[in-house]
Amino acid sequence: MRRTTAAASVVTVLASLLLAGASTASATGTGSLTVTTLDRSGKPSYAQVEVYNPRTFDFRIIEGNKATSLPDGSYELVTSFGDTGDERVTVGGHSVTVSGPTKTTFDARQGRPVDVSLSPNPGNGYDHTVSAYVCTSDNGPAAMGTSAPAGDLYVIPTSSRAYELSYGTTYQPQSATGGDFWLASATHTGGVPSGMSATLKQSGLTALKLSARSGPDSGQARFSFDYQATTSTDSCSMSTNSLRFQRELPNYFTAHLPPGQWEVGQQSHDFVFDGFHNYVAGRTTSLTLGHAVWGPGGRLPNTWYHQLYFGSINPFADPTLPDGGTLAGGTVTLTHAGRTLYSHTYAHSDGIDAHPRIPDAGWYTISEVGRRSLPSGSLSTTSSLSLHFYADPGKNDQIRDYITRFWPDALNARNQAAPGSTTTVVLGMQRNGTDDGTVSQLPDSVKSVHAWYTTDDGATWHAASATPSGGNWTIAVHNPVSGRVGLRSTVTDTHGDTSTTTVYNAYAVS
Repeated sequence: MRRTTAAASVVTVLASLLLAGASTASATGTGSLTVTTLDRSGKPSYAQVEVYNPRTFDFRIIEGNKATSLPDGSYELVTSFGDTGDERVTVGGHSVTVSGPTKTTFDARQGRPVDVSLSPNPGNGYDHTVSAYVCTSDNGPAAMGTSAPAGDLYVIPTSSRAYELSYGTTYQPQSATGGDFWLASATHTGGVPSGMSATLKQSGLTALKLSARSGPDSGQARFSFDYQATTSTDSCSMSTNSLRFQRELPNYFTAHLPPGQWEVGQQSHDFVFDGFHNYVAGRTTSLTLGHAVWGPGGRLPNTWYHQLYFGSINPFADPTLPDGGTLAGGTVTLTHAGRTLYSHTYAHSDGIDAHPRIPDAGWYTISEVGRRSLPSGSLSTTSSLSLHFYADPGKNDQIRDYITRFWPDALNARNQAAPGSTTTVVLGMQRNGTDDGTVSQLPDSVKSVHAWYTTDDGATWHAASATPSGGNWTIAVHNPVSGRVGLRSTVTDTHGDTSTTTVYNAYAVS
């Protein structure tokens, strides 16, 4: 049985913030609450219970079957607990008024089955689980539930409109090497029904078709799909809408999910993820994870009241999932007029966000070198970025410059080119804004691009002519019989700013 508590990270934050309400409520008197949790055989079962006072915003997690001191008041309770010795599990929620010593009970024998399936059924070869979470419907933080094999999940009904039930079903392939994944869910508002039997439609799902390559990362990878509610009435569905599994790289599969905002992540030796993006029902979206090249990417630096904010430049950004590269370590320096204004050596960082003070208007250079500690034969192990730019500390502007994102065409699932072949590499000119309306992004355009490649780990660099193509630039790399290819690009804009992006072991030849 797989048991989870909804929004555990949110609970941690809210507990520290909302407990402040407890001191206010305590002035009205302090009682105690004992929540007894009985399994389906009538025996006490260990449980945690989330307790929330919607008037004082007092929120806490208590243990069942023992008295806990609480300020007098009205509380909403939710819990999830299992039977001793088997996989059956029960979720429920109800309200209680604490006044002096107070007792209440969650009795799993009152639970009714949760039966959720998908139509059409994905067929044989899948592990079928169902999930149920009880949430408070007043946007409170209390939400608990679980997933369990089909036939082992129960929910205690309540007619109170203070609660709602999010329920779902997941089909995961029994094969460790292939097969698609299916997750469907829905929410019942205005109370918790007396049992839940539902058939959800495949046609209401969106499909994320993933090609997960190896090279920049390798081995057994953990894939994560996390949902973000966009409305208050959708918040309970965040509990059921979560999918995690492991697959060996490289791999291909499709995750069929409820439409909405999803964030995709991959973690093996390293960890990469993306922000939330909207995916529409009935549509298929293709994502290539781990495609070469993992290299510098992110938001360019900006000035802010005589300080230079380095931005969120990640030395090892995946082209599709640009956040992560958590195994990176390296050095970063800022120089001006022959002086070093800032220098820092970092380890296991996923970004550099320093903000040293800069003295006056003029030309500055940021130099960053990043390295990843990965198994032998891994790709994108070392990268560097040099930004030479003009900055005025009296203005809140983003610097000009471009970061090159390398995208080699026609590589296989292990990011390998054929021996002796010619690979077309697309050079994307990345100039991400700050998402801060008070920081201006100055107009700019590319004046020239020069590129090189190396087949001997940087001992020799070969010039490659860069050609404009559809808003990007392309180069042709003549691959060796075997080995690794490194890439470098220098971009000069129309204002004289220059940037040089380098990635060693960018892709393999085999």
